[in-house]
Formats: sequence, C-alpha cells, structure tokens
Amino acid sequence: MSQQPPGPPPGQPPGQPVPPPPGGGAPYGGPGAAGGQPTDTQGRPLPEGWKRVVSALIDWLGVSIIGWIIQSVILSGTAATTIDPDTGVVTNSGGFMAGMFGSILVVWVLWFLYFTILNGMDKGQTVGKMIMKLQLRDEATGGPIGYGKSALRTLVMILLSIPCGIPLLVSWLFPLWDPKRQTLHDKAVNSIVIEAQ
Repeated sequence: MSQQPPGPPPGQPPGQPVPPPPGGGAPYGGPGAAGGQPTDTQGRPLPEGWKRVVSALIDWLGVSIIGWIIQSVILSGTAATTIDPDTGVVTNSGGFMAGMFGSILVVWVLWFLYFTILNGMDKGQTVGKMIMKLQLRDEATGGPIGYGKSALRTLVMILLSIPCGIPLLVSWLFPLWDPKRQTLHDKAVNSIVIEAQ
C-alpha cells in the first residue's frame, strides 16, 4: 500500500504554502531548506539577518574609506591659508563649506555608482555580498533586478542617509526582524537577498 504525502492542515486551502511548524520553518516561502531555513517564494534560502548587516558594514566601510580619501583631497584643495605680513595672523580664506558640500556630493555619487552598478549586474553582488555569499534578486522573477531598479534602490538608500543616517541604519537592521529579511530599500523595489548558489 503506497503512502500518501501529508495534506494541508485542517482549515488550510489546498495549494497554499504550509505554515511553519512551531519552532521553525519557512515564514513565507513554503517548506524551506534543511533545518527549517526560511526560503523565498521560489524555494531559495534566505540568509540570516546578521549576514545582511555584516555585508552592509563591509560595503559601507569600503566605500567610506575611498570617500574619506576623496574628501581629504577636495578639502585640502579648497582651503587657502594666508599669513598677514603686518600682523602675522593666519587666515583661512573661504572655500571650506563649498569643499565640505563638494566632498559629501562626491561620496553620494560614489555610493550611487558602486551600489547601482554592482547590484544591477547579473550576479547582483557588491563586495560585501560576495564575501558573505549573498545575492540580490528580483523577488517576483528570481532574476537580476537590472540597473533601473538598482538605481532606484540606491537612491532610496541615499535619501534614507540624509537625516543623520538613522533611517538608513534602521533599514540595514530591518532584516533582523523582517519575515522576508528585506531592508526598507529592498521593499521599495521588491528586491530580495538570497544565499548565493
């Protein structure tokens, strides 16, 4: 006598994903991988939230170091120091605020290019994602998000960074409690991060 596969629990419509068992399972994508690891709607494993946070930190540190170097070059090039020959007073002639604004603008452009290009490519991986073995995908199609969505996603990230960076920090921490382990900028374009195959 052949054994029939278990059906849905009582009250569960046929064809719907089976809810996770108590103590673990996939929160939104079906049965999940071995050990109850959550998956997306196409059965691909989702990373733990801390991996996404570490990936974001790696990217932030890398881009920020390059940005700081560029900032120091811009600021040093815009400040002209002079000494009054009569009084010996050292003055710094303008340019500092313009240099500061210019350096911030350069960093934003750097962020925009870095995340848009790398996340928009077929692999969907920044350096942080490569190190943590993660991949950015379109939630609906499962494929790359492309440069258009990647640009919009990055723009949302930059806008979140403007008010003292707090909203961006919240966005990066969002996968720690979100069932789909998405950031706020993921939700803006329906992207999702999966474990790289």
